[in-house]
Amino acid sequence: MKKIFSVLLSLFVIPMCALANDSIGVTLGVGASATTGLNAIVGYRNTTYDSKWLSRFGVRLDVATTDPLKSAIDSAIDRIMRDGISVGNGVKIDNGKLNAWHGALLLDYYPFGGAWRLTGGYAWGGMELESDIYGTVENAPSKRFYFYLAGDHYYYNGNSFSGSTKTDWDFYGPYLGMGFDWDIWCGFVVYLDAGVVLTNRPARISINVPHQQLYIYNKENDTWSAVTIAALDNDIATATADANRKLADNRIYPALKLGFLYRF
Repeated sequence: MKKIFSVLLSLFVIPMCALANDSIGVTLGVGASATTGLNAIVGYRNTTYDSKWLSRFGVRLDVATTDPLKSAIDSAIDRIMRDGISVGNGVKIDNGKLNAWHGALLLDYYPFGGAWRLTGGYAWGGMELESDIYGTVENAPSKRFYFYLAGDHYYYNGNSFSGSTKTDWDFYGPYLGMGFDWDIWCGFVVYLDAGVVLTNRPARISINVPHQQLYIYNKENDTWSAVTIAALDNDIATATADANRKLADNRIYPALKLGFLYRF
């Protein structure tokens, strides 16, 4: 066993440590992001410059996508939602699906030459969140499911309904953040990034509500009638416009990343 360990040490560990000590400044990394999935990083920082100012700067290209982690992300969303999240009027949201990606060109500055850094740059990407909306009234005598949409009173001819909602966010803009690079051994580094993208493009929400067996209350003659597609589309447009106006107040896309780097 000792001989095997010695061989591995001489073949892999010692050369890697020697390579790390004779650094050429290139950095490769992989990590995970709470908002964009799996991250891949390539960068450059040469700490051997004679100028202490140049040695404190680094550059990175950062790309990420949720595709490799899609199953784990969707499972985590399902655990959070469990039996659905109530949003009022008997309506719940469930079965969330997240797709996201981003790219970023980043400039790092280590003000004290240590692990802590400030980061700025430019980022672009997209996020898509889909979910089901539904409601069920157990043991309802009238066998009708009532709800409100844009101020109008609706019911389905039954005690349940289903629909869907989708949030899209295509963003781009300056990135501002900070982070840490902890050297752990022979060129291996644990990194943490926390920051925001200041985007001029807010998220937008859309809703799909099936019109079959759907009735609307007419206030003028105090009657219920089958809803027309035009009337339903108008209420959906009003509801989503109000929601999108509120979303427009938030133009900050958060980014949180944790992973490993190796410096050559």
